[in-house]
Amino acid sequence: MKNLKTLMLLGLAAFTLVGCGNVTSSASSDASSASTSTDTSSSVTPSSASTIDYVSQVHLAMEYSGKAFLTDGIGQVTLTQKVDGDTAHFKQISGSTLTIKGRYNCIDTPESTGMVEPWGHGASLYNGSLLESAKTIVLSTDSHASKAPAVDSTGSRYLVYVWVSTEENAPIADLKLVNLALCQEGWSKAKGATGSDYGSTFILAGAQAQAEKLHVWSDDKDPDFNYDAPTTTTMKAIVDGVDSEGNAYDWVGSKATFTGIVCATGPDQGAAYVNKDFTWTDASGANVTQRYGLYIFTSYVVYAPLKTIGNEVQITGLVAEYEGIKQIVAVSYNEYYPQDDDMKVLSTGNTLAPLTGTAAELAQDKNINVVVTSPKLDCTYGYATLNAATSNAYSFTLYCVDEAGTKLNIYIVDTLAINYVADYSYTDSAGKVTVYKAGTRVAGDAGVAYFKDAASIILTGGLVTYTTTAGVKTYQVKLCNRSNLAVTL
Repeated sequence: MKNLKTLMLLGLAAFTLVGCGNVTSSASSDASSASTSTDTSSSVTPSSASTIDYVSQVHLAMEYSGKAFLTDGIGQVTLTQKVDGDTAHFKQISGSTLTIKGRYNCIDTPESTGMVEPWGHGASLYNGSLLESAKTIVLSTDSHASKAPAVDSTGSRYLVYVWVSTEENAPIADLKLVNLALCQEGWSKAKGATGSDYGSTFILAGAQAQAEKLHVWSDDKDPDFNYDAPTTTTMKAIVDGVDSEGNAYDWVGSKATFTGIVCATGPDQGAAYVNKDFTWTDASGANVTQRYGLYIFTSYVVYAPLKTIGNEVQITGLVAEYEGIKQIVAVSYNEYYPQDDDMKVLSTGNTLAPLTGTAAELAQDKNINVVVTSPKLDCTYGYATLNAATSNAYSFTLYCVDEAGTKLNIYIVDTLAINYVADYSYTDSAGKVTVYKAGTRVAGDAGVAYFKDAASIILTGGLVTYTTTAGVKTYQVKLCNRSNLAVTL
């Protein structure tokens, strides 16, 4: 990633991030005649001798103070997670505390998570540098839209313009449009810009980036994308970060071929935890056996080799890192062309039971991405993250301890619909009592109370870690499917 960091510094030096807007643009081009999607060839090509800073020409025309994005279409937010080059999650600073999953309007950066494409990591890092240095972040929607912001084709993410400033509570004239900055710096082509508030400027900025051959428009290869053939190795080597000679090697960004056994499927559709036991002799001459694991993320595509627990598979993919944990991405499978497949089933019916033990025995770095079954856990407290764009998507983080008082948390993603296993009543802070019938969905504060009142919780899932903003690392068991959760009231 050294070359990418150099490019980032050069890009930031060449581009001064300045304010942007909601309704007005001083760039002179007719949005109605601008080409749509990624076609910028018909736009005016800026002179290479004089680069235009289109970002400085676009300004937010509406005051954001006292407004909320979810109800007014504009409002100040805080960043909760940068996902990739054109996706991030936010929360309003006032009003609803639901999670706003934002998909950036008018651009489409190369992929850098489930699928990895050239220039994707650079786009993600550039987006992150702007968001993480910002002391004011404002979201807005197109002025012709209703106050309720529009959602994308998935129905779970809002289409947003993201404005930033390094000043706290910045005036609107100081806010700069991140979407446009990504387009201007060549980290994305303009997409779906026609008819939007700033469509003409996105087209011009994209044409300029194309003329200057910046990043996605470059004739050169992305120096931080691995174009090489995959290296045959082991899961142990990937996790330990060593090459075939035992020397330190950072596998992130490399293509690798390895084998393992499918031990759990999900929680992302099509994904799976693949584990394998390795035995070696340590320095003292003793035999050591340890289980290793990796998470295979398929971009929500279901592939036959990963559907069945017990399948021994050979996998070829790109080693990536998500929230500090290694995973394998950019895999594909076509049963009609097995010679080209990234996955092959080597054998079936293999048994590799989940690891068991106390919380102290399981909550260790060596067990990351290994499928475990927790001891009996007691939920002390927790919280639900609600997606503002959907009415029934909840994720839960439950803070738990085992009988010895050792911490081991539970993470339930928002795609798993967890139901009450028995009738349950919940009294809210206003004293209102609500009775939930068995089989109804666990939701919000009532769901946290339900888990907190449980006599015991046992679950099977992949062991992962989460690092708080304060730098504290916690261990979590990530539930893979509904059937692997046992709650005793």
